[in-house]
Amino acid sequence: MSAQRKSTRLRPVSLIFSALVLFVFAATTHGAPAATVAQFVEGAKKEGTIRGQWSQNSFGGSEGFAEILAGVNKKYGLGLKGQFTPGPDMQALMLRIAQEAAAGQPASTDLYMGNSQAIFDALKAQVLKPVEWTAILDRRPATEPGFDPIASDGTHMAVATAVVGIEYNTNLVKGADIPKRLEDVLNPKWKGRIASTPYAAGMRELAMPGFLGREYIVEYTKKLSKQIGGLIRCGEAERLTSGEFVMLVLTCGGNDATVLQRSGAPLAQTVVQEGTVLHMRYAAVPKNSRSPNAAALFAAYLFTPEGQALLWKHDGLDLHLFPDSHMKKDVDTVRAAGGKVVVNTPQWLGSLKGYSETQKELEKILREGGR
Repeated sequence: MSAQRKSTRLRPVSLIFSALVLFVFAATTHGAPAATVAQFVEGAKKEGTIRGQWSQNSFGGSEGFAEILAGVNKKYGLGLKGQFTPGPDMQALMLRIAQEAAAGQPASTDLYMGNSQAIFDALKAQVLKPVEWTAILDRRPATEPGFDPIASDGTHMAVATAVVGIEYNTNLVKGADIPKRLEDVLNPKWKGRIASTPYAAGMRELAMPGFLGREYIVEYTKKLSKQIGGLIRCGEAERLTSGEFVMLVLTCGGNDATVLQRSGAPLAQTVVQEGTVLHMRYAAVPKNSRSPNAAALFAAYLFTPEGQALLWKHDGLDLHLFPDSHMKKDVDTVRAAGGKVVVNTPQWLGSLKGYSETQKELEKILREGGR
C-alpha cells in the first residue's frame, strides 16, 4: 500500500535524524545546480541520467516517472535516460537519503518526492540542496496567507495537494446519505458499517489549536469509535468497493478514489463542511543527488500545465494554488461553506505542540471503542 496515502503521522524514524545531523555535512554534494535555464540544461546533459525512487503507488510509479521524463526531455531538448526503482514509504526513504549522505554515498533517488513530515525531517538533518527555482519555473503558483509553495531557502517546492475527507461506496451511500458534516456519519444506520484508520488520519490535524480543537475531536472520536466496524489503512480502497465497509472516516487524501473512479469503481470522496486538511506533496533535490540539474528540471516541469495534468492523470492530484487546478474546487467548496482549511506543511508541523500525544490518544480511542 502507498504509505503516502496512509498517513503523515509523526513516526519514530524521525528521531534518528537528530543523530544524523552531526554527520550530514560530510556528504558529497556532487556540485550545485546552476542558476539559469540554459545552465541547468547543460548540466543535465552532462549528467545524462536521472534516478527516481518512490512508491509504485505514488505519482504514477514507474509509468508516471517515464511519462513525466518524456515531457522533461521534450520541453528542454534533452535525452535523459531514466532509472526508476520502487521504494519504501516517504519518511523511510528520506531516512535512507540522510543515512547515505552521512556515509558520503550518493542518494538512492536524484529527486525526492514526498510529504510534509519527510521534508520536516530532512530540514532538521540539512540534507536538501537549495535550488534557484525562480530561474527555471515557467509559472509561479499563487501564495496563501502563511503558505508559499516554494520554500524561501529553495530546499523544496509543493507540487500537489491531497484533500482530506470521507471516502464512500457510491452504490451504498447515495443522495441525502452522502455525509456533509462530520456528525452525519454518526447516524445509527451506519453502525458497524464504516471504518476509520488506525492512525486517526485527518482527525489528529482537526484536533489542533485553531482548528476544531482537541476537546471537540476527542469527544467526536469517542462517538465515532462506537460506530465503526473496523480500522483500515488509507489506500485499502478495495475494502470499500467490495462493500465490506461503506465509508472511511477520514481519509489521508482521497486521491485514490479519483483514480479508481476512472476504471468504474464505485468510489468517491466528500469533503465535510467543518473543514479539511491539505496534505502537500513536495519535490526536493537531495544534497547527495548524482544528477541535481536533471532533478531540478524534473521538479520544475511539474509546475507546467502539462506536468500538473500528468500528476492528475496518474495520482489524482494537482496543486490547488493554480487557477485551473482540480483540487482547488474541493478547497473552494469548504471555504465557501465557512469551513476551516489547514495546510499541512513542514513549517506547520514544526509549530505544533501536543500533535504526537493527541494522535496517540485518538488512536487509543479508536482501538478501544470509545473507552
